Amino acid sequence: MFRSLDFRNTHVALLIALILFLTKSVHGQVTNATGLATIIHTGPGPIMGACGIEYGPDDLVAGVPTSVFNSGEVCSKTVAVTVQGKTSQFQVVDSCASCNILDINLAPAAFTQFLPVADGILMEVSWVFVD
Repeated sequence: MFRSLDFRNTHVALLIALILFLTKSVHGQVTNATGLATIIHTGPGPIMGACGIEYGPDDLVAGVPTSVFNSGEVCSKTVAVTVQGKTSQFQVVDSCASCNILDINLAPAAFTQFLPVADGILMEVSWVFVD
């Protein structure tokens, strides 16, 4: 008559719901993501990003975590990056396999909008898609 509840399935369902919520928060621009910003492409010449767009160290571009990149759905979109109250906008041209879902990569010219390249990592960075 009554079936007993299987709590293992409940835990799995809750975990899936949490993952979907966090993914929607980043993709759907519900909340800002906060993490680290690191420098990508410090070499002298241009390289091809995961979006198929060539970029160099002097370009104001960014790479987002692979989990957010989502097979290129975010290519050419603009992200607003904020560090210590200063905000700058950059075009997404690449993905970052080593980034966690809250991190972002910036080309050297983008990074120097906030700090000298020699500093290497920006902490407490928030970013959000603006288009």
